[in-house]
Amino acid sequence: MSRILDEDNRKLFGLSVLILGALLTLPFLGLGHFYTRGEPREALVAVAMMEQGNYVLPMFQGEMAFKPPMLHWLVALFSLPQGYVSEFTARMPSAIAFILMSFGFFRFFSRRYPVFRVFLATLILMTTFEVHRSAMTCRVDMVLTAFMVGGFLALYRWSEQDYKGMPWVASLLISGAILTKGPVGAILPCFALAVYMALGRRRLMQIVAALLKVSLLSAILPLCWYFAAYQIGGDHFLRLVMEENFGRFLGKMTYESHEHGALYNVPMLLSGIVPWSLLLSLGLFAVDWKRLRYSQIKTLWTRFRETDQVRKWATVVTVCVFVFYCIPKSKRSVYLLPLYPFLSLLIAEYMVYMLHEHKRLFRTYGVFIAVVGCLFSVLLIAVHTVDLSILGDSRSARRIISQLEVLQQMPLDFAYWLIALLPMLVAVTVFWKRKVINAPFFWSVGVWMAAFVSLDGLLNPAIKNSVPDYRFAQAVNVCQPDGDIYFYRPDKEETVYTVSFYLGDKVKGFSEAGELPERGYVMLRESNLDGFKQLLQGWKLRPMLVTATEFTSFRGNLLLYKFEKKN
Repeated sequence: MSRILDEDNRKLFGLSVLILGALLTLPFLGLGHFYTRGEPREALVAVAMMEQGNYVLPMFQGEMAFKPPMLHWLVALFSLPQGYVSEFTARMPSAIAFILMSFGFFRFFSRRYPVFRVFLATLILMTTFEVHRSAMTCRVDMVLTAFMVGGFLALYRWSEQDYKGMPWVASLLISGAILTKGPVGAILPCFALAVYMALGRRRLMQIVAALLKVSLLSAILPLCWYFAAYQIGGDHFLRLVMEENFGRFLGKMTYESHEHGALYNVPMLLSGIVPWSLLLSLGLFAVDWKRLRYSQIKTLWTRFRETDQVRKWATVVTVCVFVFYCIPKSKRSVYLLPLYPFLSLLIAEYMVYMLHEHKRLFRTYGVFIAVVGCLFSVLLIAVHTVDLSILGDSRSARRIISQLEVLQQMPLDFAYWLIALLPMLVAVTVFWKRKVINAPFFWSVGVWMAAFVSLDGLLNPAIKNSVPDYRFAQAVNVCQPDGDIYFYRPDKEETVYTVSFYLGDKVKGFSEAGELPERGYVMLRESNLDGFKQLLQGWKLRPMLVTATEFTSFRGNLLLYKFEKKN
C-alpha cells in the first residue's frame, strides 16, 4: 500500500514540477527586448545559420561562430515554424532545458530518496535566483547545465550497476554538454566520477577504465562537429577553440574575460542561491560553536563516508564543481549552475532539520520572505504615484529612473493589479490557512514563486525595454529601410549585437575608408567619434540619430551618420 501511495505522490509531484516550471518561464519569455550583448550575440548565430543554411560554422557580423553550436541549433529549431528568430524562440531552449532538468531531477531521485524531500529539493532548485535568471535568457548556461546534470544522474545510475557495461546514456548527455560549451562538459562529470569512485575505495585501474569509457564515448559526436568545422575554418578555427577552452582555464587568453580571485565564487554562490542562502545564514545561530572541535569534524567525515549513496553523490558533485571553477582565472556566477540541483538536495535536508529542530528560526525566515513579498507588491503599485525626480541626477539614479518610467507607462488594469499583488495575495492566503498548513514552508516557497511572476511579468520587461537599443534600431530602419548599415569598428572592436539583431542582416562592419561605398549610413560608438571624423576627412558627414540615453547594452551612446564621398 505504501508503495502505491509513493507512486501516486511521485506522479502528482512530478506533474506539479512540470506545471510550475512552465508557469514560471514560458509566459514571460518574449515580454522584454534583448538588453545585454550576450543574448543577441547567441541569437545572431542562429539567424546566420538559418539565412546561410550553414549549421556547422556560419559567419555572423564578420566573425566566425567557432563556439559549439547546440544552443544555436535549438534556437533555429524553435524558430523554424515562424521562419525567424524572436526573443521568445531565442530564449525557449533555456526555458525548456530548465523544465526538463527540474522534472528529470525529481523523477530520478524520487525513486531513490523520500519523495517529499526530493520534491522540496526541486522547488528549492526552481526558485534559486541564478537558476531562474538563466532559464529566462538566451545563453548557453542553462542548456549546458541540463545536459551536464543529466550526465551526472546517468553516471550515478551506472554506479548502481557497479560500472558494468557501457555508459551509453551518460555519454550521450555529456556529448550534448560538449556540443554546448566544449570539453568542460566532459571534464567535470569525469572529475566527479573519479572522486566518487575513490571514496568508494575502487582500485585505480577501475577508475581509469571507467573514465576512459565515459570520455571516449562522449567524444564521438562532438569530434564529428569539430572535424566538420575544421574543414571550413582551418587553423584559424583551431586557434580560437584552443584559446576559448584551454586559454580561458589557464588564464592565457589574449583578452580579459571575467577574471577574478580564488574566493570570488563564495559570494557568487551565496547570491545565486538566494533566498535559501538566508535560511542557511539563520542556521548559523543554531550551531553550538563552542562545542565544535577537531574531533567532531573527524566524526563528520566518518559519517559522510558511511552516509547513503544519494547524499554522498550530491555532496561530491557539489564540491567538485565548486572546487573546479575556483581554479581558472575566468569566473562567472553561471559557471556554478551544474551544482545547484545537488546542493538543493542538501539544502532540502537542512530545511527538514530546521523544521523539526529549530522551528522558531524557520518561522522567522518564512515571515521575512512574506514581508519581502508584500513590500514588493506595494512598491509595484506605489511606483505609479511617485515623482521619480526625487531619486536625484546621478548616473545610477538616471538609469533607475529610465527603467521605472517604462513601468509607470504600463496601464494599471486588472492584469497589472493581479500580477503586482500576487506575492501579497499568497502571503495573506497562507496566513489565513496557517492552522491547517505549514505556514513557514508555503511562505518561503509560495511567496517567492509569486514574486518571480511579478518580477518577470512587470519589472523585468520594464528594465529590458528601457534600454534604447531597440528603439534606435527602429529609427535606423526608418532612415535606411532597405540598404546596408555600416558600423565603424576600429581595431575590430566588438559590434553592437543588440542593435544588429534588430536590424537583421543589414549591418556591415568596417575599419578603413576604402571599405565604404560612395554614400550611405554608418553607426558608431560616441567614444569613437573623433577617430571616425579623422578617418573620413574630406567626406560629407551629417549626424542623423543618437540613442535616447547612454544606458545601452554596451553602456554608451550610439550614433548614426549619413556619409557621402566628395568628388
